[in-house]
Amino acid sequence: MDLQDPRIRAMLRQANKVADSGKRAAATQLYRQLLDEAPDLAEAWFGLGQVINDAAEQKEAYKKAVSLKPDFAPAVRALAELRGESVPEWAVEPEPEAEVTEPEPEPMPTEHEHTAVAPEDEEAFELACYRHPNRPTSLRCYNCDKPICSSCAIKTPVGYSCPDCIREKEEIFFNATTLDYVVAPAIGLVLSLIAGYLVARLGLRGGFFTYFIMIFAGGLVGRLIGRFSKQAIGRRRGRYLPHIMVGMLVLGTIIWLLPIILLAGFSSLFVLISPGIFLFVAGGALFSYMK
Repeated sequence: MDLQDPRIRAMLRQANKVADSGKRAAATQLYRQLLDEAPDLAEAWFGLGQVINDAAEQKEAYKKAVSLKPDFAPAVRALAELRGESVPEWAVEPEPEAEVTEPEPEPMPTEHEHTAVAPEDEEAFELACYRHPNRPTSLRCYNCDKPICSSCAIKTPVGYSCPDCIREKEEIFFNATTLDYVVAPAIGLVLSLIAGYLVARLGLRGGFFTYFIMIFAGGLVGRLIGRFSKQAIGRRRGRYLPHIMVGMLVLGTIIWLLPIILLAGFSSLFVLISPGIFLFVAGGALFSYMK
């Protein structure tokens, strides 16, 4: 594959730099991410072979690099050495010849001459956020070394981290099973239907006293639904369980309000004030309890 794409070239340079620094796990991840976008890049296959530990995977990576680019000498050498074969003469790495040159005398700068400034590292301008390719950045995740823009960077006590690393660390707290995603919402829906029926009947009356009851009862009902549902699943936590449980609460309440709205028309919309207060308070309490 041609390396004309600046983003692919920058990603390859970054992966090579991480590999040279000895961070093999992070480099492996970067090479695999690069190969997802450019599977025909021989240089990426060769780099992956350099950092993975499994000999079989390493051999396959070198073979892939040689098949894509037969004249790629480093991959040919690495594959031959891994197989225990002799390296073809054309692929043997030439030994550098020592050159002895006399240093040229540096001219004395005049008052009209300015000292040359070394060009800045090209890579600093070619790095792009891995989630937003159009945003150049110089920030990196302290854990996986991936480039991140200021919008994606999450500040931690030890440095900036990317959303993927933060998500991986949070996964250890979410141990809910697939069955839990069925049991908890089912219990939540049944309890929400009971509460929704009472809210729909009481909401027809309206008035300040009714609104006060909705505020008080909303927090209590939300916590009770969360408590019974969480006990049923062994108090395990799920990343999406709070959102699903609030959805069940809304569904259990709206089911009883739809007939009233359809029969009475838009003139009955005032009855939604009380249920709206209830859903707002109960939904917040339920979401907080299920987190």
